[in-house]
Amino acid sequence: MAPTIRTIGTYATQQRYLVDFFGEEFIVIVTPDPSVIGQWIHDVLSHNRFSSHPLVVGVGVQWTPSSYYSASSPVRYRSDSPPVRYRSDSPRVRRRFDPPADTLQLCVGNRCIIIQLSHCERVPQVLRNFLADRDYTFVGIWNSQDAGKLKRSKHELEIAVLLDLRKFVSDSSGRTMKRCSFEKIVEENLGHSGVRLDRKVSRSDWRVYDLRYVQILQASIDVYACCKLAILDHLWEY
Repeated sequence: MAPTIRTIGTYATQQRYLVDFFGEEFIVIVTPDPSVIGQWIHDVLSHNRFSSHPLVVGVGVQWTPSSYYSASSPVRYRSDSPPVRYRSDSPRVRRRFDPPADTLQLCVGNRCIIIQLSHCERVPQVLRNFLADRDYTFVGIWNSQDAGKLKRSKHELEIAVLLDLRKFVSDSSGRTMKRCSFEKIVEENLGHSGVRLDRKVSRSDWRVYDLRYVQILQASIDVYACCKLAILDHLWEY
């Protein structure tokens, strides 16, 4: 058995998916719409207001490799959405170009959202406040570039403190898993084998409006597993 994804709703400003992660189901919303983003945060905070521990948020960031920023690789944008302007696509400039975040993934419990930053005309203030709240525990994996990518996005997002899960998890013998892959950490701590972050998917084009199933599935599993592992290890105590 492997994780699966299916569409459960398609609307003008959002798409909804159901992911089955080894028998555990969670909802994923994909959207660039400020009102949908704001409602998601409201729902998360309302649902968790009586939680026994501080809010734990799985965080992931995706961006498009600089090799895509060329005339030979056109971006398929939604027809009513203006294209995002990027720097010159000359080879010399591309070598110096550090691509900004195109998507921001968040997960709390069984609620996940993929925010399409490249297609957001603006982001709501509630999102900025949410990310800046030091009472929350934000956690991802192999994420040394994520905060910088968010800051360099067109919305210049800042996140309070973003933890790297690898620095806190250990195996059954108590040994650190700092240098281990996502696949190994999930297998050791959650008991699910074969859950890997495919490099080809990670390095695909995240500027497109209609993200592919494999992109949505990988991006959502990343933050869902990080959230579960952070709760398992009580990362809010660090």
